[in-house]
Amino acid sequence: MSELADTERRGRILILGLPYFGQLLAKDLGELGWQARFLPHPGRNAGGWAKVAAAASRADIVYLIGSRIDRRSPQDRLLRLRRKPTVIHWVGTDVQIAVEEHRRHNVSLRVAERPLHWCDAPWLVDELRTIGVVSEYVPLPIPIHVPPAPPLPAEFRVLLYYPVDAFDREVFDGETLLRLPAAFPDVSFTLIPSPADSLPGPLPPNLECRTWVDDMDRLYAETTVVIRLTSHDGQSFIAAEALSRGRYVIWSFPMPGCTRASGFEQVAAAIRSLLERHRAGELKVNQGGRRAVLERFGKGRPLKELDERLRALLPA
Repeated sequence: MSELADTERRGRILILGLPYFGQLLAKDLGELGWQARFLPHPGRNAGGWAKVAAAASRADIVYLIGSRIDRRSPQDRLLRLRRKPTVIHWVGTDVQIAVEEHRRHNVSLRVAERPLHWCDAPWLVDELRTIGVVSEYVPLPIPIHVPPAPPLPAEFRVLLYYPVDAFDREVFDGETLLRLPAAFPDVSFTLIPSPADSLPGPLPPNLECRTWVDDMDRLYAETTVVIRLTSHDGQSFIAAEALSRGRYVIWSFPMPGCTRASGFEQVAAAIRSLLERHRAGELKVNQGGRRAVLERFGKGRPLKELDERLRALLPA
């Protein structure tokens, strides 16, 4: 009986925004009993916008993963008529864009004040505060590895993340990423998800470029350290996923279990330190990083927190 009552207290939720996160969250919430639906951005398709508008009018909660804050944005138009709960979950570059729109005096008060604002990383809360947007740190669920971590590979291997899209690349330190393989010619590097022909050449022979990878478990098992270098970021899924598998992570932002570094000299020094420990036979699975990420993201904690927060928005 209590199970049925829990299901009845859930309702219709329409998820919009970033497809990867939105599809994952719709699946997770659906398994909890929500009538969760994700719709992709319709672009310039009038029929697609009509579909979004109809779904939004029926939804008890509209949940945006990523948003625009400027006047006459789709979010601004959506909120002209909507009075039921709306949540915006800020996840990274969208905050940077919002700050820029604030500098241009182009902020929609509907978007800034009417929805409930959450951020997937603590520093994004601080950034939004500078433009007068009140928000809370609420982590997104991350599909982390709970079984025992696989042993580190016998060969020291480095995984670099550098996106394909030019817009996404703007916040990545591509220069440092592409300098690293040449600086460590005896180390194997793998770069995802950009193909070799999208990178400035010639590329060193110890750098393998892969496009989209379906089997990330296998790739993590082959990896010793993951490197993500950005000037702006939200909570990195790849950092959490790698830590949960006991891998080492070098990232530009703070996270328990990671090495925080930016710029060629700092990152190269961090790699060199790990490589020396590997060659001395002293580098073991990163258990400290694994424990830290399991404490924060394990046992479905973020999903349970989201479920509770969303249920509190439904009418009694």
